[in-house]
Amino acid sequence: MPETETSALLEVARTFRPRLLAERDRIEASRRLPQDLARELAHAGFFRIFLPQAYGGLDLTPMEALEVFEELARADASVAWCVWNGNTHWTAAANSTRASGKAHVAPGGYHVNGRWSLVSGCELATWMVLLCVIHEEGKPRLTPAGAPETRFMLLPSETCEIIDTWSVGGLRGTGSHDVAVNDVFVRNSFGSGFFDSYVLPEPRYRIPPFSRVIPGLGAMALGITRTAIETFAEIAGAKTPERTTQMLRDNHGAQVRISQAESLVQSARLFLFDSLDRLWSSVATGEAPMEQRAHVRLAASHAVSSAVQAVDLLHLGAGANALYTSCPLERAFRDVHAITQHIGVHPRVMETTGRVLFGLEPDTPLL
Repeated sequence: MPETETSALLEVARTFRPRLLAERDRIEASRRLPQDLARELAHAGFFRIFLPQAYGGLDLTPMEALEVFEELARADASVAWCVWNGNTHWTAAANSTRASGKAHVAPGGYHVNGRWSLVSGCELATWMVLLCVIHEEGKPRLTPAGAPETRFMLLPSETCEIIDTWSVGGLRGTGSHDVAVNDVFVRNSFGSGFFDSYVLPEPRYRIPPFSRVIPGLGAMALGITRTAIETFAEIAGAKTPERTTQMLRDNHGAQVRISQAESLVQSARLFLFDSLDRLWSSVATGEAPMEQRAHVRLAASHAVSSAVQAVDLLHLGAGANALYTSCPLERAFRDVHAITQHIGVHPRVMETTGRVLFGLEPDTPLL
């Protein structure tokens, strides 16, 4: 992707910032992105970030995409989340990687049934991508390794039922409701799996899916924290804590907190971008070393963990100001903690990466 185009997309994300800030209360209250805003984001190309150029996409590198997710999260984490999630499978705006559906083999395709939770942006989507366990002759079909076979089913949104379940604290504006499907036929060509043959020949499309997708969680967490740091600096420059005549910015404890937060964000960001850049360079030569994959996953988890630590430091240091919903620190606290609940940065990831660092085989084929 030419540098000028990459810079242009990031600049568009920056120009969206005033609009997103103005929409924050409406997004929070409605628990979803406004339709007109989603349409503008789509028109600007935010849902074509990873889509290959062969299909009309922007085809950004993973590092370029991280900058966009990070920038959007500085303004509104729910917007960033829906954009990130909408690029998970390149072409669809809503998806679930939970294998909570069944796809029964039928002539020419599958009959799909099930209910999926946490389907972010489902009210905005034209299509749904839902993970199913393949069933044949009344029982799950097994892979050569003996595990149940799973495949993603691509369905028009009008064939799905949205069930209003998204009453939450953090990432409230993502509209991550449940989605149910009742006996919908899906053709074979509309089903795909993690281990299907590649379609496009270029090496760039060989990057492991979870090495491309999961780092976005870290980028969004870091973007949230950047706003938290800026907000804390503003509070510290205007607040005199109770029972003292000293401005908060002159307080030694506050000075240490903002230094710690800045260190956490800067170091985690360097690890995240560097590890992904190294893997991307290897992929360009046709390789994707397991240790580099592990470093990317580790860096994503570390970025989220570091962001949480930083926000917690600032949230506590700001005192009662951070309790009010009008304070961006309050939203940052809820949103960054919500990101920790994604399975991509579950603490168990550290066990998998630890195995690789010890020279052992990973305990999941998805690494």
